[in-house]
Amino acid sequence: MIVQARCTAANKGGLECEVAGLRGFMPASLVSPWRIENFEEMVGQTLESLVTEINPGARRLVLSRRAVIEKQAADARAKMLETLEPGETVEGIVRSVRDFGAFIDIGHGVEGLVHVSQLSWERVEKPEEMLQPGQKVEAVVKKVDRETGKIGLSIRDLAENPWKRADAKYPMGSTVRGTVSRIADFGAFVKLEPGIEGLIHVSELATRRIRAVSDVVTEGEEIECRVLAVDPAEQRLSLSLKALTKSPEADADAGADASEEDAPPEKPRKKRTGPLKGGVSGLSEGARFGLKW
Repeated sequence: MIVQARCTAANKGGLECEVAGLRGFMPASLVSPWRIENFEEMVGQTLESLVTEINPGARRLVLSRRAVIEKQAADARAKMLETLEPGETVEGIVRSVRDFGAFIDIGHGVEGLVHVSQLSWERVEKPEEMLQPGQKVEAVVKKVDRETGKIGLSIRDLAENPWKRADAKYPMGSTVRGTVSRIADFGAFVKLEPGIEGLIHVSELATRRIRAVSDVVTEGEEIECRVLAVDPAEQRLSLSLKALTKSPEADADAGADASEEDAPPEKPRKKRTGPLKGGVSGLSEGARFGLKW
């Protein structure tokens, strides 16, 4: 039974109460779900409590305010899970930060998870650099599992998705400038703006064969490259560094063609009208001395 208990005194064990003329006692562990440092502050207050035990001989009741608070929170949680819908914006408090994301209390003890990929449109290596426990934040509800009670939240959805305008801002064939943000065995990632990264595959780094990506570019370096392909739906951008560099073979061929075009034309040879020296038809030097050929 839920009763109204008026606190009359406090001691180390808990609170002494009065309920409709009956003495009641509320143990310290049943006063609240959270720790209370000074029970004296609660003397004189009337607390909604649950009767957990009755001693008719001593005309005494054992009470629990904690049970009432937990029941109210459970009811509020169930109601929130029933009414919460994806796309809603909620306010909450950061309860804990982990490597994979942050847990946000959105009210009545209901917690949702902001995965590290949903913190920002930029790549986030350490969530603790963005959020701290106790910090107030806003988030968008991504999904609600009413069976398990799990809620997925997103902070990055509060900002515009930069990929929506990527195909117009970085059209195929255009030359762009960015900063090398990461290097991998298969290529280098180039940051063009917050939230937009493109990949230069190792085959597009240079016209020559290279041993390692770091032989061509380094992290933090600012470079120019050409856009090969852009896919806003998949959030992919393919870039090329070698497309802006002419190959040595092409330069050599171009130089050869240019030298042939610049060379002066050959002068036409004059036709010979006189007899040729030597041979069987003419009088050779050997014939003069009686030699026969």
